[in-house]
Amino acid sequence: MATAGPDYEPLRELFQHHIDSFDHLVEFGLETLLMSVKPVESLFITHNGVFFLTRIALWFGQPELYPPQKERSARTMRDALYPFECRQAKISYSGKLLADVCFQYGNGVVIREKFNLGQFPMMLKSKLCHLRGADPQKLVSCKEESSEMGGYFILNGLERVVRLLILPKRNYPMSMVRNSFRDRREGYTDKAVVIRCVREDQSAVTVKLYYLRNGSARLGFWIQGREYLLPVGVVLKALIDTTDHEIYESLTCCYSEKYEGGKGAVGTQLVGERVKIILDEVRDLSLFTRHQCLQHIGEHFQLVMDGLENESYSIVADAVLREYIFVHLDNNYDKFNLLMLVIVSFKFLSYPYLIVATIVKLFSLIDQTSVPDNPDVLQNQEVLLPGHLITIYLKVQILQLLSLGKMFLYAQKLPM
Repeated sequence: MATAGPDYEPLRELFQHHIDSFDHLVEFGLETLLMSVKPVESLFITHNGVFFLTRIALWFGQPELYPPQKERSARTMRDALYPFECRQAKISYSGKLLADVCFQYGNGVVIREKFNLGQFPMMLKSKLCHLRGADPQKLVSCKEESSEMGGYFILNGLERVVRLLILPKRNYPMSMVRNSFRDRREGYTDKAVVIRCVREDQSAVTVKLYYLRNGSARLGFWIQGREYLLPVGVVLKALIDTTDHEIYESLTCCYSEKYEGGKGAVGTQLVGERVKIILDEVRDLSLFTRHQCLQHIGEHFQLVMDGLENESYSIVADAVLREYIFVHLDNNYDKFNLLMLVIVSFKFLSYPYLIVATIVKLFSLIDQTSVPDNPDVLQNQEVLLPGHLITIYLKVQILQLLSLGKMFLYAQKLPM
């Protein structure tokens, strides 16, 4: 009488999240990635009797990823490539990745052409793998183990697995005390609130709100490998049309019944004094309206923002707020409220907004009505899955390709 084989189903759950993340990359991640990358543009001086500027734009469009196939001399002869063949021949189990390269001269017709981005490693048992859905009998016929679970790659004939990486929890403001914060500049303290904001394409921007000894705060974020700092009051007034009175009321109305009446508690006079300092900094810069704050930000960041050298200060400032300040939120009102909340006290506010949230939590840490978060506990961590890691890596490579394309266009001499 034949005995039933061992049950590997519980063990498959260990590999399933690897496969699911790669399937998400194939189904949605590649397209989301390419759509999120901005076109690169160059301006050329041309003339037909009169000199004028002509815009040329270059970007990537719809991607296409194919299952692993054997290359034949004839185009019509392409057989499926199986993992065991890659192990024997010491080659990679990969499929061809194509994408539309889009080119536009001035306001003319968009020219699209398929571009081969090379071979894309294919995870075993993923959506485009030839072993997907295979039963034990078919696996054996494909010269695999009957219990093959997948979740890894074959590169140059060797089996490779992408290990899981631990990262800070996404989109969650964590209050921290670090001596390195004090070393940023003169007047900084060792306290800050840190938020790792993640876009839909899995790329991230870390935003830090530093507390200063004079009671004010600075918002820090990284652009091209360098950290830039802005007075938090300028950012608040640049996000939405608001008044100093509305900002003051939004911050001081956050309180806790538990600490009401206690010295240093959120919502008491100390918070009000800090808010006045933040607003006085903006006034000392002669910035009174949202337009003036946008002009101030745009003037200082125009040379830093790639491709916006010829745009107005307001457009540059909008790009800074959109691409580097709380990038997981699409609405400036949500960003405004989240920053406010982190300034004063995260747990005392009942609405889920972000710039308010940052200020609220920072003041709560300073007043010792909340303790610093521990970044080493599991609830403040998340796992970077293989599919997400590959998405992040691909975005870096795509940006480099577009940058090279821009340099190539700029070096060409267009017909006059």
